[in-house]
Amino acid sequence: MCNYEKLDNQLNKYLRLATFPVGVKLLENSKDLEQIKFLKKPEHKIALCQIFSYARYYGWTMGCVKGDNLCPLAEISIGFEESYRLFEEGAFFIGRYNETKEAAKKTTATMPKIPYGQYSAIVSGALRRIDFEPDLILIWGNSAQIMRIIQGYLWKRGGRVSMSTFCDGVCADIISNAILTKDLQIAFPCLGDRRFGMATDTDLIASIPFEIVNEIIDGMEKTHKAGTRYPIPYKISTPDFFIKLKKQLDKAKRD
Repeated sequence: MCNYEKLDNQLNKYLRLATFPVGVKLLENSKDLEQIKFLKKPEHKIALCQIFSYARYYGWTMGCVKGDNLCPLAEISIGFEESYRLFEEGAFFIGRYNETKEAAKKTTATMPKIPYGQYSAIVSGALRRIDFEPDLILIWGNSAQIMRIIQGYLWKRGGRVSMSTFCDGVCADIISNAILTKDLQIAFPCLGDRRFGMATDTDLIASIPFEIVNEIIDGMEKTHKAGTRYPIPYKISTPDFFIKLKKQLDKAKRD
């Protein structure tokens, strides 16, 4: 059994996921990719979010360095490229997501960014198959499945979970912000993840730092035992509509 197959089974016991949970690791030295088993490198340039899709749909372990990635937002957010004036002035968002330069600059300023040069490669793979210790576990799921993750996270902590997004460059939320805060992140798939990464209309994403995944699983186990479960245990009760209809039919037969 792979080191993380048991962990994958625990997550699926409580979440019943449609695609594989994904383990992600950022590497300071890109040569470390050579030590990873079953590694595939992109044959053509791709968007960063697509390596997560290969992992969660195909089960592949995919590595990516700066030269493999086409997405300019991803390069800046994970620190493969240094931010530059045109970007900081909002050029990526004005006329596309924001009406004015001022609004676009405000959006740009909110994007989480790992310091430039801290990492030179990223690798992702289906959790049940990877042979490296992940920094993060990414889960694409519907709102009820993500609800269960949040409930597991809050079991001991209490309080509530807040999320922040501008609905583009989801890698900044699920990779950069998760690395920077070392905390659970909930995000919407961005347009790129939907168009090129095959995220569905109903998907949300949970990014779980590896250090807290067992805490979340324990919380899901405890809340599962308390009756909060997925699939949702719908209440099966007497259908009042049919009672009314039967009374009407019985009356009609007598008449």
